[in-house]
Amino acid sequence: MKSENRGKTAGKRAAAMAGLLAAATLGGAALAAPAHADDVYGHCRGEGVRIRAAASTSASVVGLCYSDHRLAHRDVSGDGQWDKVYDVTTGVSGWISHGYWSW
Repeated sequence: MKSENRGKTAGKRAAAMAGLLAAATLGGAALAAPAHADDVYGHCRGEGVRIRAAASTSASVVGLCYSDHRLAHRDVSGDGQWDKVYDVTTGVSGWISHGYWSW
C-alpha cells in the first residue's frame, strides 16, 4: 500500500472515531431512535412509571419513566387509553397509560 493511501485510511478512521466520540458525548440514546419531524415532546407525570411493550397492563415492562425524562409522543392506542412514547433520556420506546403523559 502506498504511503499516501495509508494516510487517507488513517484520516477516515480518525474521522469515524471522532464521530463516535461525539455521539457518545451527546448521548447514545439519541441515536437509537432518531427524532421524527412530527414528534411532540412532553414529560412523564410521575416517578417510576412503567413503560410497556404493548398498550396493556399485562404487557412486559421495558423501562421506567420519571418526571425529569423528556418524552417524544409517537402514537395513541385505538381506545385512547395509552400513549406510545420514546424516552429521549433512556432510549426506551413503549407505551404508558394516558394519565401519565403530559405536554
